[in-house]
Amino acid sequence: MVHNGKLRGRATLTAVLKPVVSPYAETNYFATRLETSLQYGVKKDKWKSLLGSMLESALPENDARENLKKWQPVRRHCRDFSKGAGLALSGNQVRLYARVYARDLYQFGWNTNSDVGPQEVAFVLTLRGPGGEPSIYNSTAQMLGTFVEGAVINQEIEITNEQ
Repeated sequence: MVHNGKLRGRATLTAVLKPVVSPYAETNYFATRLETSLQYGVKKDKWKSLLGSMLESALPENDARENLKKWQPVRRHCRDFSKGAGLALSGNQVRLYARVYARDLYQFGWNTNSDVGPQEVAFVLTLRGPGGEPSIYNSTAQMLGTFVEGAVINQEIEITNEQ
């Protein structure tokens, strides 16, 4: 995906949070939300977003809810680098940044955000080369080594049509 120091292809970051839900409104009110971004290094201790804006907390509340679906538990960020010359990269590292926010802590008897505790989040990073080469997955998994957890789900679904 990197050719002559430029990122080419497409990438998608999907994150699914299992949110804390209100004991009063249950699944109609999520008390936790997630902001996430795939970032690349530009200078020492300086990172820029490759995928994900991280604007949910910076925008006015109504704009963030309407335009970014701020309180939805699924975050999906896509970007196409195959057009033009691609994105110039100055380093060879990326990192996944994620932060969980909570609201209305009093519902749960909590006083601080640290009372919320660990949250369950699943992350899926999809990389595609500029021509859709199948070797992207293999080479990326090989470079990441033991940090990659692979899974294949085979499920048979039987449908009967009763008339």
